[in-house]
Amino acid sequence: MTVHEDYGPYKLHPLANALPLIEGEEFDQLVADVRAHGLTHPITLSCDESTILDGRNRYRACAAALVDPSFTTVPAALDENAVARFIIGANVLRRHLNPGQRAFVALVAEEYFAELAKRRQAQAPGQPRGVKQSSMPADLRSADRRQRESSEQAAKLTGASGRGVQQAKAVSKSPDLAEQVKAGKLSLDNAHTQHQQREKAAPKPAPVKPSATMLTLRTSDGTAVEYPQPKAKAKFNRTEGEGISWASWSWNPVTGCLHGCNYCYARETATSKRSRDAYPVGFTPLFHHERLDAPKNTPVPAGASESDRRVFVCSMADLYGRWVPDEWISQVHQACIDSPQWDYLMLTKFPARYLKLDLPPTAWLGTSVDKQDRVRIAETAFRQIDGVAVKWLSLEPLLAPLEFSDLSMFDWIVIGSQTQTVQPTGVVPASAPPFEWVARLWAQAREAGCRVHMKPNLGRSSPGMALPDEYPVPRRSSGVKP
Repeated sequence: MTVHEDYGPYKLHPLANALPLIEGEEFDQLVADVRAHGLTHPITLSCDESTILDGRNRYRACAAALVDPSFTTVPAALDENAVARFIIGANVLRRHLNPGQRAFVALVAEEYFAELAKRRQAQAPGQPRGVKQSSMPADLRSADRRQRESSEQAAKLTGASGRGVQQAKAVSKSPDLAEQVKAGKLSLDNAHTQHQQREKAAPKPAPVKPSATMLTLRTSDGTAVEYPQPKAKAKFNRTEGEGISWASWSWNPVTGCLHGCNYCYARETATSKRSRDAYPVGFTPLFHHERLDAPKNTPVPAGASESDRRVFVCSMADLYGRWVPDEWISQVHQACIDSPQWDYLMLTKFPARYLKLDLPPTAWLGTSVDKQDRVRIAETAFRQIDGVAVKWLSLEPLLAPLEFSDLSMFDWIVIGSQTQTVQPTGVVPASAPPFEWVARLWAQAREAGCRVHMKPNLGRSSPGMALPDEYPVPRRSSGVKP
């Protein structure tokens, strides 16, 4: 049975997934109510019981409260349009969504209804004879009509304005702003203004320098990008100056990310003027297939230490982000498997995706947790992961006093501060977590038998206190935790 992120065996309907999650104090209250009274309103599934249509917040609350959820299903007679109307009606009208949130729901609904219309048209018989044809090509007429009808249907169901949907389309190109609007933390008008300011300030793509051979790379949405073929064979990069204290090498067969974290050092690098040649599309996810041979082209140094064998894979990306095609991951994993002399350190904010993949046995699988919302996601996934060299947890930057129920599913914990970065929106200052946050995590890790590495950016300048600098012993074949 396929495991889907945070929802057990169930998929999420795309329209249900478009609605904002309940978070923070509101979610805590829902968990407390479910724990005290059970689930009073069942979760609605599709007629084949494969997909959650309504109640994903209640499902999450049941998981957090350790309460078995109850379910109901929609009638099999409902077609896809009727199911869509049910989802929107059950949520948009029941929850107090602001205009910006409605606009983003309408944007997803518009795309969904357009796809339904396209499929229906493909299945319909051909155009009857004698019908007058427009001068516009048939496929363009059909697409234009589908888009117009889908927009009208989405706006009517959600109550969103046409102007709001157009603003949402624009803001979608700035994922961090879009997430704030969806969460109700930023108005759509304000987000749209900030997005326009970013576009004006963004550096224009530099013209590609002439090269004897050009490669065609692909972004995660399939866009072709011309890129000069490197003159030398692909190899790992040394990490000196990259702020990576726990690996000697980095390797980036994929670059770019859509998380929108406001502190991201990788975005700073990829969007800077000095990096235009190396990052022709900025921080848009891009697959560099020409770098897949780096593991076999890089020699292990003579007399190599353990650190000399550690490679941070995709230091400039999240290889396991939702937007990353399976084929990219498969090719990167195969390159790792073909060169088992290296320890490959992976890191993601979507650890549930690990559960669906064939993993390199020398992989150090990691997940990044920067806020409490990600704690349960990390614990749930890593309880199920097996057969890799190391399972590790990155708490960098440590932005909140995190509470874990258990750390025994991890072998290694890395804790760090937030370093200063220069983002497209301006300077994000450095910040260090309070000592109490770090000390509590260190004590819990020690009790669970985890090794701990504290980044140098946590300490003061010399002669400051020596910080824990520990590393796990990788599993090689026994599968037993060292």
